[in-house]
Amino acid sequence: MNTKNIIILAVVFGILTFGTLSLATVNLPLMTAKTHPNASGTAFFSEDGLSIKAKGLQPDKVYTVWFVNMKPKKHEIGAGSPPYMFKTDADGNGIYETHLSESPFGKWSVLMVVLHPNGDPTDMKNMVGALSTKIPENR
Repeated sequence: MNTKNIIILAVVFGILTFGTLSLATVNLPLMTAKTHPNASGTAFFSEDGLSIKAKGLQPDKVYTVWFVNMKPKKHEIGAGSPPYMFKTDADGNGIYETHLSESPFGKWSVLMVVLHPNGDPTDMKNMVGALSTKIPENR
């Protein structure tokens, strides 16, 4: 292989590597709450979006997704666009997909999925924790 080919390969490799890193998805396993012992799932953060795939949740129920900070005092914001919700199927499987206008990394500490037993995603008093994961400081 001559020098010209090595340089071309190095440039192509660099472009492909940089492109792959910028499009990388961060996958975070979701931990179950005591109220949902059979639940599991994964949160997938892309460059500008969030997808959640969950199973073992309560069938045919409404869940919402939140970014939460516990310190210095508890503060939360819906993840994505209102009403931040998804409904599970008859088997307790659910998928949530949304666009994010800004990265949660370094800004929020926890991603939470909560159940709304009465089916009203705006009812913040009766929600029940289902799944959560810590959000790392850096992507």
